[in-house]
Amino acid sequence: MGRPTKPVDGGAHPRLRALAAYLRQLKDESHITYATLSERTGLANTPGHRGASTLSQAARGTHLPPLETALAYARAAGDPGSYSIQWREAKTRSLWKAAAVEKARPHLSGRARRTRQVRTQASLAQELARLRLRAGRPSYSAIEQATKAGGHRVPRSTAHLILSGKALPSREQLSALLQAFDVSAADTAQWHAVLDRIEDRRRPPEPPPRRWGGYVCADAHPAVQEHLERRERDEEIKRRTGQIHPDETYEDYEDRMRERAFQRAAEEWLVEEYEDDEPGDEAEEQARAAEQAVFRVRLRAMVEPDSPTEPAAERA
Repeated sequence: MGRPTKPVDGGAHPRLRALAAYLRQLKDESHITYATLSERTGLANTPGHRGASTLSQAARGTHLPPLETALAYARAAGDPGSYSIQWREAKTRSLWKAAAVEKARPHLSGRARRTRQVRTQASLAQELARLRLRAGRPSYSAIEQATKAGGHRVPRSTAHLILSGKALPSREQLSALLQAFDVSAADTAQWHAVLDRIEDRRRPPEPPPRRWGGYVCADAHPAVQEHLERRERDEEIKRRTGQIHPDETYEDYEDRMRERAFQRAAEEWLVEEYEDDEPGDEAEEQARAAEQAVFRVRLRAMVEPDSPTEPAAERA
């Protein structure tokens, strides 16, 4: 008999403990050792082979194992010819994704942008990186394998360029990445609209129509594009400096600034009203009243027309 298995780490996150407990349950039901599990994963020095120590670490609960290791554990823990192997793989995949999302949750700082707020290649890359975190932060190799299984392979180098904002994905690449990140079909359509909007902005503007009638889209104007890009740069700077709270958007920040400016203006107005109500020097008030009277006379002379009863010489 082999050495007794160490208990699941009590300080691990709940979903990681659930994954480790399920893997141990599969092993206990099969009544085999980790050495036998390792032999069932394949021959040594082959891509699918997993060592006994690697499988033992996967079921310990100290860290999240790679998805392929967890799936190899589930496949080897039962009868290779049994029909339940697909069911074991599906449940293992579900538990692994839940544990991966739990692990990636601390990195999801701030609130995600709405799709209508994504207008540039850089902001699209940021939101795709956020979707990758929500999917459990799969490695680029896992992304390549998932996209290949989905029908359109995205190489790991291409995925890295897209998620780092150095390349704009095509419609096929975007669909494959969203499918690998478990994005629904409805949300996928919205992200395709985002990609179309970014591509339209990158095209040179069309010349204005010569005939009257109709309207030209304002978003295609270079001045509008420059304003939107300047606005996004300003938002990025304010987020890095902490001026925008992690749980608010740029529109929320603008509303907060307008409210603060309104309150400041109201306070200054109250101070001015209070200072005007204070009694002043009587001579200064008389001089100010005389200046105002002279100003009214000059203003009336400039605004009102000359009287028709006056002689022409005096009007000249």
